[in-house]
Amino acid sequence: MSAIKHWLGKAVEAVNPQCRYAQALFIIGHMRCGSTALSHVLCSRDDVSGYGEAHIGHHQPGALGVLTLKQLRRRRWKPRGKHLFDKILHSRFDVEASPEFFSARAIFMVRSPAESVRSIRKLYAAIGSRQYGSDDAAADYYVERLEAMLFLWSRFAPERRVGVSHGALTSDPDAELERLSRQLGLNPPLINSYRAPGVIAEPGVGDPLSSHKFDRIVAASKATSVLDQAPVLALTKARFGELEALYARCRTTFELG
Repeated sequence: MSAIKHWLGKAVEAVNPQCRYAQALFIIGHMRCGSTALSHVLCSRDDVSGYGEAHIGHHQPGALGVLTLKQLRRRRWKPRGKHLFDKILHSRFDVEASPEFFSARAIFMVRSPAESVRSIRKLYAAIGSRQYGSDDAAADYYVERLEAMLFLWSRFAPERRVGVSHGALTSDPDAELERLSRQLGLNPPLINSYRAPGVIAEPGVGDPLSSHKFDRIVAASKATSVLDQAPVLALTKARFGELEALYARCRTTFELG
């Protein structure tokens, strides 16, 4: 965060009563976990101000002020919104967060390793990037991020955190949204709908492959993040076992059954 952004963020926090972590709402997940669609559902509400992944380090003073400024620049800030929203998919933005960060409400999202690795590879190939250019590179990110998420989960109070899996969200969106609403105290409850899907594909907002094609959370089979003929992952049996064990640990910790 530049010195100017830092100063402006602190100034905004001083005058904007929204800038309190106790009122904030975060998705804490990993790339390709289904967070974009859920972000759209959340940010379509009148009481949630945000758009997606803001790439803000929550260890920095003034972070919520900077978040407000980013929302203003994208015309996504809602002056009457109760909750400031951010989606966090990389540990550099949250693993060293300030103690106040953990007073927020947090939705922890995970997806199975095979689907995640394939989807990460597909995304970066589609955008012409060599980052995560191998299954092992994508797996390295997946392992690091899930381990960070396990660490972060333990720092939130039980009533301020909830887990959700990509599989459950895409299998029965209505039931999962009702559960999330109940556990996080969101009233009125979440509904499976979001506005202006054609605008959502702007850079930085979320999934550029398919999110702009829908106006609700859809079954995974209708989305584009999984290949029709999924390739065999170029991972050793031991490596894949490590990923599966970590995913299972997250499912248990995040109370996903």
